[in-house]
Amino acid sequence: MELTEKRNTPKSIVVDIVNLMNLRTRVTSWEDEEEIHVDIWGEDLGILIGKGGSTLQALQDLVTVIARRRGHTDRRITIDVERYKERKRQRLRDYAERMAEKATSTGRPVKLEPMTSRERKIVHDTLKEIPGVESFSEGEEPHRRVVIKPLLGAG
Repeated sequence: MELTEKRNTPKSIVVDIVNLMNLRTRVTSWEDEEEIHVDIWGEDLGILIGKGGSTLQALQDLVTVIARRRGHTDRRITIDVERYKERKRQRLRDYAERMAEKATSTGRPVKLEPMTSRERKIVHDTLKEIPGVESFSEGEEPHRRVVIKPLLGAG
């Protein structure tokens, strides 16, 4: 099969991969200035997400490498399955808010469980919007974690 420009797009690469896996899906994509977004929809797609999103991250990394080697893009490629990443972002934001409340109510720092750098960024960004706390990361990968520290005299 001769590759055409259309076959080099992140969307077409994802379609080829899910077809090889015999998954019934609908794949959509959209672009902005910084990213190419590919969304996968269907039933029983847990196999594409994996534990904690690990398979989804691997799929995203694979598609990025293929698209770049085929010369399609140098923009970031983001792949999501059934809005999994958006739901995960919201859970992290909610968790950060609850733990900030705990830090301010107890007056003591709260150490969160280890997270990936992407997850920590979501938490730090959320905490920037909450008065009375500050956050920093400590530890070494893969055990690096966010610490939420109440500010003295805040609250």
